[in-house]
Amino acid sequence: MPTRPTWLCRVRHRVGVRGEFLLALALIDFVQCYRLSFPSQETLASATTQFLASVLPLPVWGAIWGVVGVVLLVQAFQVADQYAFVAASMLKVGWSMVHIGAWVGGVPQAWWSVAIWLVFARVVHTFAKVPERPEPAAPPTPLAVHPERDLAGPGVEAGGELDVR
Repeated sequence: MPTRPTWLCRVRHRVGVRGEFLLALALIDFVQCYRLSFPSQETLASATTQFLASVLPLPVWGAIWGVVGVVLLVQAFQVADQYAFVAASMLKVGWSMVHIGAWVGGVPQAWWSVAIWLVFARVVHTFAKVPERPEPAAPPTPLAVHPERDLAGPGVEAGGELDVR
């Protein structure tokens, strides 16, 4: 069975569950940033992309996604990460609102993007309420060693008498 790389385990321990989620969201935002900043010919031909470009230039949309991605990346390593969750949720809600405009404007299948991004925003909002797991407690330190008492067994004193306290 393959083992996880040790660097991955260290990162996971460092950022916690909330930080892991923020790193995943940052990856999505960076991919969206790239997709909008350097669109392929197929992307440029879609009605949704043409609508988005009529609202703001695509590189501006890409920059918005990129800035939020940076916020998520930075705050994934911080204890106070609430701004990252607010930014991520607001971006997804805002993106769905733009797609509502596309839907009303007659762009086919824009309603599907509205549904996906609103549900995604809700997942981010819900996950923002999840507390970070506390650090596991350190293993208990062994009590002082008393060989004569330990050999006698639990509840039995060194002289062989049963301790009934």
